[in-house]
Parts: sequence; C-alpha cells; structure tokens
Amino acid sequence: MKTRLALTTYSLIWWLLLPFVLLRLWLKGRRQPDYRLRWAERMGHWPLYPQGCLWIHAVSVGETIAAKGLVEQWQQRHPDIPILITSMTPTGSAMVRKLFGATVHHAYLPWDMPGLQRKLVERLQPRLLVIMETELWPNLIHACRQAEVPVLLANARLSEKSQRGYQRVSALTRPMLNSLTGIAAQHTPDADRFAALGVDERKLQVTGSIKFDIALDARAGKRSKVLLKSIGTRPIWIAASTHEGEDELLLKAHSKLKIKLPDALLILVPRHPERADRIGGLLYKQHFQFARRSLDQVPSADQSVFLIDTLGELMTFFGLAQAAFIGNSFKGGGGQNPIEPASLGVPVLIGPTYTNFQTIIEAMRVEQAVVVVQSVDELRDRLLGLLQSKDLRDTYGQRAYLFYQQQQGALKRLLTWIENIINLDSTPTGQLLLLRRKPVNENRQ
Repeated sequence: MKTRLALTTYSLIWWLLLPFVLLRLWLKGRRQPDYRLRWAERMGHWPLYPQGCLWIHAVSVGETIAAKGLVEQWQQRHPDIPILITSMTPTGSAMVRKLFGATVHHAYLPWDMPGLQRKLVERLQPRLLVIMETELWPNLIHACRQAEVPVLLANARLSEKSQRGYQRVSALTRPMLNSLTGIAAQHTPDADRFAALGVDERKLQVTGSIKFDIALDARAGKRSKVLLKSIGTRPIWIAASTHEGEDELLLKAHSKLKIKLPDALLILVPRHPERADRIGGLLYKQHFQFARRSLDQVPSADQSVFLIDTLGELMTFFGLAQAAFIGNSFKGGGGQNPIEPASLGVPVLIGPTYTNFQTIIEAMRVEQAVVVVQSVDELRDRLLGLLQSKDLRDTYGQRAYLFYQQQQGALKRLLTWIENIINLDSTPTGQLLLLRRKPVNENRQ
C-alpha cells in the first residue's frame, strides 16, 4: 500500500510539473533549437515501434559513448535482433546518429508518466531493457515489471550523494530497485551502496566499467596525425568536457602557462557545444586568438586556443595532446570520464571534485596514474612540468595506459549476463564470468 501511494504521488507530481517541463524545454531551445523539436516522441508518439528489440536507454552523450561497444558486439553476435536506443537530450540523440547511423532505431524516451510508459512497453514488447549507468525512472521500471520485461542496470554507479537522495524517498526507490532483474555495478563501493538501499544481493554483480573496453578508432588516430602535421611542433594540452564557470579558470591557467611557453596551444572542448558562442565571446574579450573546429579552421602559429564545438571527435583531439585536463572538476562539479586519454597514454589531470568518477580516480591515484590539482596555479605548474619534460610525460602516460589495460573485460561479462537473461546463451548462471562482490559488513564502522 505504501509503495502504491508513493508511485501514485510521484506520477501526480509529474503531471503537475509537465507545463513547467515544457516551458523549460522551450526556454532551453533559445540556445539549442533542437530542444524545441520532436516533442511528440517525448509524449510516446513514435513513427516506428521495433518489436522484440534489445532496448538500451542512454540518457545523453556519455552514456551513448559508453554503450558503443555493447551495441557493436550485439550487432555482430545477434544481427537478427534489432536495437533501440532512447535518449533524453538532443546532444545524446545526435551522438546516437553519429555513432550508429541507421543501423539502430532511435527516439526520445517519453516522460515518466504511467500511461505513456505502459503503452510504450506494450507496443515494443522488448526482449530486455538495458539502462546505462543510473538513469532510473520508476514508472518505466514498473511498466516493464507488469509486462514481465527484464530490466538490467548496466555500468551502474551510485555516489554517496545519490545514495542519500534515494534513501530520503525509499518508499519509491526501494521497490523500484528490487524490480530490476540485475545491477551490473562498476565497482564494489557502488554495489555496496545499492545493497545498503535494500537491493537483494543476489541481483548485484561487480562487472567493472565498460568504458574501459572502448575500441580505439584507427580513423581518429589518422585524423590526429593529419591535424598535428598542420599545427606543427608546439606544446599542446587539452581541457575536455568543461562546464559553465570553468572556462575562465582554464584560460587563466593558460595565460600563466604562456609566460613560460609562449607557443603553447590549449584545445578547449566544452561538454555542451551550444556554449561555444559564449566561450568565443569570452576568448575575444580576453584577447585570445583562436581557431574554431566547426568552421574547419586549424590553429595558426599566432592562435593559442583551438575551440572544439563539434560532437564525437574527442578521441581525435586527445590524440593531439601532451597532457589532458578532465573538466567538470572545478567549481564543485562531479568530474568526467578520465578513461579516454588514459587509453591513449596521455597524462591525465583533474580538479579537486570528481564524485561522479570517485572510485576510478581514487584507484588511479593509488597507481599514480592521475594528477589531482587543487587550484589554477597548481594546474599551471603541473602542466608546465609535463609539457617541458618528455620523460615526465612518458612516466604519467604509461601509468595511465597500464591502469586502463588492467581494467578491461567488463563488456564481455556484461554481454554474457544479457545473453543469459534472455536465453541466448546456454551458459548456466553459476558459470557467468562475473566479479562476485563481497557481502556488505553490517558491523563496519
């Protein structure tokens, strides 16, 4: 009864908030017009419903990139089972089309109202819903449970902050989590937090992060070499996936760096390309000469910033850099994915806040495979040391690459579990190649 009341209250709140959600989309459309398109899909009206599909929900860009290996492996192993990918953001949608084109079905996930989700699940009749990371919607999961559709939370991570938030509404979240068929947690602390929320431990497995199983793109490497030949020999660092308020700090660090290295080049990659015009104005105001990727420009010798305002090219630009700073880690952000530069053997730096990737960063710190900086001045000093010393770059780059190599294998474990759930593999459950986690010690201090 308590659970039903919580779900009913949640659904009522959604209906009450819907006009404000629409208004927010409309306002966001002033800066990114795609937010004003395809609203029918968000209300569950799709042009096509691929029945019997493997359904993957990847909320935005990061989750879509993480799902790339899963999608490609699935298409090779089960070409007769279509894939549907749902997103919540225009940038996520654009990334789906960029990575997979017409080889997958794609639409926006409807808002989490009970009628919309129930009708969608009935029309799709999916074999399995795979939710990437922790994009959990109570009514969607409830609809899948009623229709007996298995749901697997893949590459799952749960921060301490999110755990506290879930505990505050446990009447809603506890039954939702226990309605899942399984949770493939990235790391033991993530699994422990799910267990502390009341998840049946038989549903929990530590599979690792599938982001470590990214396939290196030979085409990106070739593009890097072509660009590097055009740019010429100069110190290059990249600030990747920056968020609002960080760009000013990074430009300050770059200005100080240029005192010692006048020809240094900063590759500045905002997490959301729609911010590029504002960043361009900031660069003009601070008298930075810069090139812009969307205009097919290549930095000349007198340009010290390369503004990347395109999607899907980050690996190309990591390949140009001699050091990589991971954004959303100043100004109280939760950090971004450090794995891509590590996979190329590029030294990795990050700011003081990285709760979204805390387990990975802390493990990298133990191996001295990442440099955590506390301030702009420390970032400048660390960059100066790396850009001036090839030996230092090689040391940190090799440590990062070795850490990346040691973490691989999660994708294989996840695929085995998915195939087992939907009876595409005869492997008994007891023989699944999964990293069993230790039970939570209830008496732990």
